Amino acid sequence: MFILHCTDAAGMPVSLRYAPHSSALTNLDGTPVLANRQVTQQRTWEDAVRINPEQPGLKAANPSVLKIQLGLGCNYTCSYCNQSSQVESMAMTRTADAQAFLHDLDKWLKGPPSEIELWGGEPLLYFRKLQVLVPELDRRFPDAEISMVTNGSLLTQEILDFIAFYDIRITVSHDGPGQHLRGEDPFDDPTRSAMLMALWRERKAENRMIFSSVLTPANSDPAAIRQWFVNRLDDESVVTSLEGIVATHDDKALAGPGVWSNAQYKDLRESIASSFETGEALRIPALVQKARGFLHSAMEGTPSTSMGQKCGMDRSDHVAVDLHSNVLTCHNTGANAEHGLGSALEMDAIRLTTSTHWSFRECCSHCPVLQLCGGSCMYLEGEQFAQSCENEYQFGMGVLDGTLRRALGLKLETIEGDIRRPTRRKMIPIVARQ
Repeated sequence: MFILHCTDAAGMPVSLRYAPHSSALTNLDGTPVLANRQVTQQRTWEDAVRINPEQPGLKAANPSVLKIQLGLGCNYTCSYCNQSSQVESMAMTRTADAQAFLHDLDKWLKGPPSEIELWGGEPLLYFRKLQVLVPELDRRFPDAEISMVTNGSLLTQEILDFIAFYDIRITVSHDGPGQHLRGEDPFDDPTRSAMLMALWRERKAENRMIFSSVLTPANSDPAAIRQWFVNRLDDESVVTSLEGIVATHDDKALAGPGVWSNAQYKDLRESIASSFETGEALRIPALVQKARGFLHSAMEGTPSTSMGQKCGMDRSDHVAVDLHSNVLTCHNTGANAEHGLGSALEMDAIRLTTSTHWSFRECCSHCPVLQLCGGSCMYLEGEQFAQSCENEYQFGMGVLDGTLRRALGLKLETIEGDIRRPTRRKMIPIVARQ
């Protein structure tokens, strides 16, 4: 149980009680804050499967979400890439392996997936493989949503025509004013910019494309990021979302772009919260989904026992495979090390031994933004998890504050309660004596 100490529009103090494990949001006298929005029919909740290395998860041969990793190669070297430490453990594949993958798919896949995600690295580096895979996947699973995340720098007219013909939903991963942390900006190249503009014009009408950014210390204002795209595309309707806040999957991220100062965290929280006041957050799907999720959980009384990991890869019906039909912890990992879980051809033998459900982490069980976060990355440990967790916590605090401002007219000032944070290493600057 936590006490949310807030102020109203007149600056008067208002305190609320919030219990993230029962999603109860009440006044101090116990009356529901959202009494006029309570649902009339209570849902029945199923407990999430709680996995850890000693209680490994399973994978199903009839996944609802099938993630196909084409390879981890990329033409960019983003300073905070969550795949770079996995590249050496990637199983190398050829275009011929795409045909073999389709052949093997008949041997293990027991039902049609609802979603098929095509992943790199940079997936357009593997366009010849896509030309083999996508037509056949589209034929076999006509009702499945096929999607792809790309940095947008390798687009050609041939690729644009391919995307349109197979109606692939596209996310362009681009950090707007913070793109320098990734590499070259395709918008600075006239040819690449023209391709991106053409893709946006083609796909926007049916809501089949968005731009998505990562929040970093140098690029932490979602409203400013969206405005950058509005100006660049000269289109107020442009849809921008967030991949989330930067995580620390390796020492490179821990040495720079994944670590925030207290002042930078404060700026992050305020920029997110204020975007709800101005209404700009309502134009950013990731923020809208989190805010609505929090409010719905408070109205429905969502128990934390029903919560899996935010990425969904702890679920048996979310399966990631490479073109050798190796089952992976997730699409960001390689098969030739600990994240290679075995062959999809022997799905009954697969055990997800690499990950930890949030309920086994003390910090998550004592966190006021648990319902907004969902546990950070499930396979990180040690300093990498601790820093990623802190980043997610600060991001969640901004969304919580913004949701309270928008829905209740209350500004979050402090939170009282048993909040436990993971221990992070102390950064002590060394100053030479003069």
